[in-house]
Amino acid sequence: MKIGPYMLLWCALLLPSSGWATTLRLSTDIDLLVLDGKKVSSSLLKGADSIELDNGAHQIVFRVEKNIRTSVREQRLYISAPLVVSFNTKEISQVNFNLPRIENEKESEIFDSAPHIQLLDGSAVIIPVKLDVLTVNTTPQGIDYENDTQRYNKAGNLASMPQFAIMMADDSALLSRTSELDPPVLPSETLTEQRLKYWFVQADKTTRERFLQWVKEHPSP
Repeated sequence: MKIGPYMLLWCALLLPSSGWATTLRLSTDIDLLVLDGKKVSSSLLKGADSIELDNGAHQIVFRVEKNIRTSVREQRLYISAPLVVSFNTKEISQVNFNLPRIENEKESEIFDSAPHIQLLDGSAVIIPVKLDVLTVNTTPQGIDYENDTQRYNKAGNLASMPQFAIMMADDSALLSRTSELDPPVLPSETLTEQRLKYWFVQADKTTRERFLQWVKEHPSP
């Protein structure tokens, strides 16, 4: 998976200055779509086996994708409906996915009718979760999982987390506010560049230094 530059800075800003964080272990059978209200592009974490989160409340939207056996002993790719899971990582240093057995068409049908997953901590203790299916709108442009998640969170559903619908809302209004202390916006600047500058200025010194160190360690290809 790949996260855009705005998403990377946003993740860095959320990490507490103490550096205490939770490691979310990724699985090859999990396609992560949305994290805490923001879309996760499908190509930054490609090859990575984990992602760092701050300790606290989180919400992920994902699909289960794996090869299963058909009734004629062939294989096909099974893709589940998008699922929403909300959980809390307070005092938890590691989170692992634990999927039920989905090896053939019958087991995939059982999962579709009653989705069930577990999140386990580093000691294999079950982490309490709220699980739901995300209803999506298909348009000629495809599916906007971030927008569908925003709508889900505002509707007060089983796994809704309204704070992400508010916290992660479009920041265009913030960027449009100006004062005499703000540096001028150059016509050549993209919206992403403006966002990076805005949130970098909002961050404390420790967070800025940590983000700059990350940039040094992950040069653009």
